[in-house]
Amino acid sequence: MSRPLLLIPLDDRPATYRLPAEIAAIGRLSVLRPSREAMGNLERPADPDSLLAWLEAHAAEAGGAVVALDTLGYGGLIPSRQSAEPFEVIRERLERLRALKQRHPELSLYAFSITMRLSAEAAVEEEKPYWATHGRAIYAYSYHQDKYEQEGLEADRLTAETARESIPDDILEDYLATRRRNVAITRLMIDWAAEGCFEALLLTQDDTGRFGLNVREQRGLVSKIEQAGVGDKVLVYPGADEVASVLVGRHLNRVRGQHPRFFVQTSTPEGGTLVPMYEDRPLEKTIASQVRAVGGEVVPSLDTADFALMANTPASGQGDLVLDLHLERVNTPPRDLEPFVRALASSSKPVALADVAYANGADLALFRYDVDPTRLAAFAAWNTAGNTLGTVVAQASAWLDPAHRDEKAQQQYMLERLADDLLYQACLRKELRAELKAGASIPQLEASVGPRLEALWRERFPQHPIRRIAAKLPWKRLFEVDLKVEA
Repeated sequence: MSRPLLLIPLDDRPATYRLPAEIAAIGRLSVLRPSREAMGNLERPADPDSLLAWLEAHAAEAGGAVVALDTLGYGGLIPSRQSAEPFEVIRERLERLRALKQRHPELSLYAFSITMRLSAEAAVEEEKPYWATHGRAIYAYSYHQDKYEQEGLEADRLTAETARESIPDDILEDYLATRRRNVAITRLMIDWAAEGCFEALLLTQDDTGRFGLNVREQRGLVSKIEQAGVGDKVLVYPGADEVASVLVGRHLNRVRGQHPRFFVQTSTPEGGTLVPMYEDRPLEKTIASQVRAVGGEVVPSLDTADFALMANTPASGQGDLVLDLHLERVNTPPRDLEPFVRALASSSKPVALADVAYANGADLALFRYDVDPTRLAAFAAWNTAGNTLGTVVAQASAWLDPAHRDEKAQQQYMLERLADDLLYQACLRKELRAELKAGASIPQLEASVGPRLEALWRERFPQHPIRRIAAKLPWKRLFEVDLKVEA
C-alpha cells in the first residue's frame, strides 16, 4: 500500500472534493482531506491558515500532497476572483507551504493554480459585485483589446475602445488590480518550481477563448516557464475543476512507475481540429496537454498503446447543454456514430471514453446505441472538454495496474458518472431549469432529484439494478449535483 496522499481541493463541490478521492480509490490509494465543512463554498471562503495547519500536521505521514494554491492563498477558486487582500498577505500564506516542503523534502508536492477566468457567460454570483452590470463590457474590452494587439484589425480597436468607455475607471482599475495580483503570485510559484518546491505545477485556464487578458497572461507565463527551464514540470493549458484528479493520476503513475500510453480516436474526422467551447485551442492539443499533465503519452499506433482514448466529438462545434447554446452544431453536418460505436466495442485495447460532443453533459445520441461505460476503463462527459478529458486520463491511470485496482470502486465511480453526466446533466437538469423558471423553489426541486433520477435510471439502465439514488444540490443551484448511487 502506498502512503496516503494529502489533498487540499479548490472547494467543497463534488467535482473538486469527491472525484479526486474516488479516482484514487480505484487505484487503491488512500486520500486524506480536510473535512468538507472546512472547505469553501459559494457563500464563504475556506480559512487558508487552518488548512495550512492541517497540512503541517499531516505532512510526516504522507507520501505526497495535491494542493490548490488558490485555496491556500485566497480561500478557494471563487475567492481568488473576489478577494481584495494584497499580494503580500497571499505570499506570506504560501510561504508556509514552501517552508513545509523544506522541512519535509521527501514530501512530493503537486500544486495547481487557475488563471483568473474571463467569460461572457460567467455566473455573476461567482464574480465581483459589479460583474452583473459591467461584466459583458469588461469581457468585450478584454477580448477585443487582445485581439487587436495580436491581429491589428481596426474594428477590434474600436470595439475595445467603445467597451472601455462604458466601464467606470474605478471598477476597471479594481478588476485589473486583482488580475495583476494573481499573476504576480503565479509567477512567484514558477520561481518556486525552479527551486524544486513542486513535483509538478499545473497552471490551467478556466473558461476562456482565443483572446483576452487571461490569454495574454498565459502567454507571459509560458515565456517565464521557458526562461526558467521548468517546462518538464510546469504546464499551461485549459482546465480547472478536474486538475486535482489529474494530479492524483500523476502521483499514481509516478509512484508505481507507470507511463500510460493513449492512442486517440475521434468520432468525426475533424474532431481533433475543432476548438471546444470555453477553451482556446483545438481539441487535439487539449488532449495532448491533459495526457502530458497526468504523466502519460499520446502514441501514433493502437498497437503500442495501453488505452484507446476515444473522444465522441461534434460535427462542426460543441453545444452547451446547460445554456442551450449552439446545439445544432453537434449533429450538422450529419455525423454517423455507428463506426465509432463499432470501434469502441471491438477495440483490442481498454477504452477510455471522453464524451465531448457537448459542454455540460453527455451526448444522448451516443447512448441510443449499446454503449455501457461500466465495461470500459474510464468514462466522463461533464462540463468543459478539459474537465472531461482530465478525469478520463486520471481514471485510466488509476485503473491501469490490475494488481492495484479496486473493481468495486471502479464500478461505483462509473455508476455515478452515468447518473451525473448522463441522467442529471443531459436529461433532468433542463426540466428542473424550466420548473425553476416557472416558480418552483430550489428546496422543492432538490427533494425531487433523487426519485426522478431513479426513474430515469430504471428506464435507461435496467441491466444495472439499483436500490436508490441519494441526491443534493450542494450550492443550492442546479448547475452541480452531489449524488450517491446505491447499487
